Amino acid sequence: MENKKVSLGDRYAEIAVILITVIALIAGWFYKSSVENSSVPFNVESISAQAPKGWLQSEPSGDELLRTTDRSSSGFNTTYILRDMPLAADTTASQVANLLTLSHGQDLLAFRVLDQREVTVYGKAAYELSYVYVESNPNLTHKNIPSVVRGMDYIFMNGNSAVVVSFWADDKNYDLDLGRFLLFLQSITY
Repeated sequence: MENKKVSLGDRYAEIAVILITVIALIAGWFYKSSVENSSVPFNVESISAQAPKGWLQSEPSGDELLRTTDRSSSGFNTTYILRDMPLAADTTASQVANLLTLSHGQDLLAFRVLDQREVTVYGKAAYELSYVYVESNPNLTHKNIPSVVRGMDYIFMNGNSAVVVSFWADDKNYDLDLGRFLLFLQSITY
């Protein structure tokens, strides 16, 4: 057998290929993160936020100021909803949570509350309502299995109104999408 001698130039070439590959992967990851986390400003009345760029925004109705949906998510499309609910004087956050629970119970299939509690979110007092429901495609021509959707509402008291920020995501994607939702939640000012 012949012993091959590896020259110093060959050794540097191998190391250079590995380093360039690692640098390219890191740069690609940063680019991917910046595209996924890009946002557009949203401002209605006295409430502003940074809505995810590229998401589908529906026309607001009722007390909804913003409804934005990620059409590229698998299963149920991840959705953020921002509402400004007018309230009577002396209404508490837990009473607003009870109203939301009743509303969700009427509107959402197989709705169940998982947890509700007072929390502090980015230095602001809030009330957190966690729940689950089933979303099925109303189009009978499609053979889709219903999706289990996890939801979370944050209720912030703002004088004679409540700012309600909702997060709905497919149960399989919930933990993955939660970080992005927290960035959205952090951007909200009222």
